[in-house]
Amino acid sequence: MPGVRDTAIDLLKGHPALTQAVRQRKNKVWTVAFFKDGRRVVTGSHDKTLRILDVRQTGEMVGEPFKGHTDRVRSVAISPDDRRIASGGDDATVIIWDTESKQMVLNPLVKHTEKVNSVCFSPDGKRVASGSHDSTVVVWDADTGAVLATLDSQHRRKTVHVWSVSFSPDGLKLASGSSDHYIRVWRTVNAECLLKINVGQWSVRSVVWSPDGNQLLSGSSDNTTKFWNSSNGEQIGQPCIGHTRWITCLAISSDSSFIATASDDSTVRLWCTRTHKQIGYALQHAKKVHSVAISPNAELLVSGADDGNLQLWSVRDILEQGMVVESQTEDEDSQGEQFHSCSSETQDSKSDSPDTNDAYGSDDQDSLFDVSYSPSMCFLSHRTWVCYV
Repeated sequence: MPGVRDTAIDLLKGHPALTQAVRQRKNKVWTVAFFKDGRRVVTGSHDKTLRILDVRQTGEMVGEPFKGHTDRVRSVAISPDDRRIASGGDDATVIIWDTESKQMVLNPLVKHTEKVNSVCFSPDGKRVASGSHDSTVVVWDADTGAVLATLDSQHRRKTVHVWSVSFSPDGLKLASGSSDHYIRVWRTVNAECLLKINVGQWSVRSVVWSPDGNQLLSGSSDNTTKFWNSSNGEQIGQPCIGHTRWITCLAISSDSSFIATASDDSTVRLWCTRTHKQIGYALQHAKKVHSVAISPNAELLVSGADDGNLQLWSVRDILEQGMVVESQTEDEDSQGEQFHSCSSETQDSKSDSPDTNDAYGSDDQDSLFDVSYSPSMCFLSHRTWVCYV
């Protein structure tokens, strides 16, 4: 007769716990970010707008949309004090908004000549950096909109696209990831390129710093996430392998314990930063996933996809699920080892041949990070609903 633990394991073979699902009409959600309070998120969409959603209850939109871009919004970032939002879009502009009034603080910032793929605030909130399809990174004064620096990709080809930008935790450096396979690390005070990291033969679609600033993480078109020493550019450990299409976005928890990756394979996955192994099962969307963010307290995960769906997940449930499956796997491994041991002893009593044990071999099981799941099962969903905004 199955026990409680067996029943729990059977249930956990379905999807991880989906807390909420919000649909923003039929517009692609290109980007999403958490406010510091962990109660609200801001999204940027195909319909040229930004929206603030309250994730505490039903994902209701807070106030009216932010309107000002003339083309789709590719990236959003929130200032450290939550009072400002920066956005970049296919209209080649960067806009800085007042969070409460939803009005532009300045006129759209114009310097880039092609779409803006990524924006970020410096840790002190005084600067905004933007990366563009025009091969450049621009650093702006967040108060005046003045251009403080223009960082060129230093590549002869004009087809280099800067996909991602990220300030270091101390604000002294800026990292960029580009289509020419490089992560570049710049000194912010004088625009000096300090380091170039060749990640392989594929575009760097997303780059972030670890909270202590000692590592850089990159998500690439080769479907992997890699860890790098931010001082010398050496790769740290093995890559995170599991996605079947390119990674579009990655985020790291505030305590550095795990990362989340979004992918064109319609999934979001969590990874342990210590082992670089996947935690639990993949989190499913129906369409390509463009963005993922982790709440400041690392309790919630939000992801946005091609079909306009914004999904909210409980990190605790995902981690607990991973622990149960890992425990199950360890038990199966232990049983396999016991079977192998008993079989070996039995065969040894019947024959002195040293090759007898090879007929049985070791009953090794797949690890936690290789277990598959059934997409049709979803036993642990807390609340799933659709909200048109």
